[in-house]
Amino acid sequence: MFIITYKIPYENIDISIEKLQFNDIFNVFYESPLEITTDEFGYGYIEKDDVIIDFKVAFDGKESDLEEFTNKVNSIFQLTPDNTMEENYNYEETHFPAIHIDDKWVIASPEEDFPGKQKINFISQGAFGTGMHETTQNILKYILSKDFTNLDVLDIGTGSGILSLATSIKNARRICALDIRDVHEEIAFNSSLNEITNIETFVGNALNNEVVIDGTFDWIYINIGGEETEMFIDYINDHIKENGKLLVSGLVEWSFDSVKEKIESKGYIMEEKIQTNEWCTAIFNRK
Repeated sequence: MFIITYKIPYENIDISIEKLQFNDIFNVFYESPLEITTDEFGYGYIEKDDVIIDFKVAFDGKESDLEEFTNKVNSIFQLTPDNTMEENYNYEETHFPAIHIDDKWVIASPEEDFPGKQKINFISQGAFGTGMHETTQNILKYILSKDFTNLDVLDIGTGSGILSLATSIKNARRICALDIRDVHEEIAFNSSLNEITNIETFVGNALNNEVVIDGTFDWIYINIGGEETEMFIDYINDHIKENGKLLVSGLVEWSFDSVKEKIESKGYIMEEKIQTNEWCTAIFNRK
């Protein structure tokens, strides 16, 4: 495969792609120029329009036809390429690295063995929450240190379901894993790797009753950020048992106090706070 690179203003990307598609050229790619920002609840980004980017057109034909193809693209853009390179890709299965939660627990693929440690079998399929982020590791360390025997747990924003898997391994009775994206297959697959059968997956927007979860819970997890926690707080209050516990994570230190005040105003007392770098996790008890 040959990659032909052009320097193009980012604001002209859409029209450039349309011109190529009109000429039956579809294999193109580029990186959006993003600037990482911070806001009240964490991190975000903005796209920078006033920059020149590398716009790449791929040619997967014979080398003898490359010059003709390049001339065609040059004519469409009225430009000459910045460079042309041949790239040969060897596609291999992505290896998910083992994650050592603490001196007792590790998350790893079924084929890996770690003598002296207990393992959660896990193969990432792309959903959010693989255990690599500081917040997820903090929560996992906390969950795996507890006993959830005969307790019911709601995992809001479950992503890959890794928190639900750990909770089941720690003997929870019923686990409801909720996400707005369809994560049924990933959770079912990783559950099967651990012989887990008590995780119910719910997909949809629970705040507008697109998906309905019955019952109340001894524990509720929400690991999707401060703004989302504030949005869900009334929903959480409707689904948590008296004296239930709320685990909130995905909070940045500069928004922690305001989110904490919001939760406490709904009748909760903070029992514990865990922080790694700027990321905070807190456990609250409902009065």
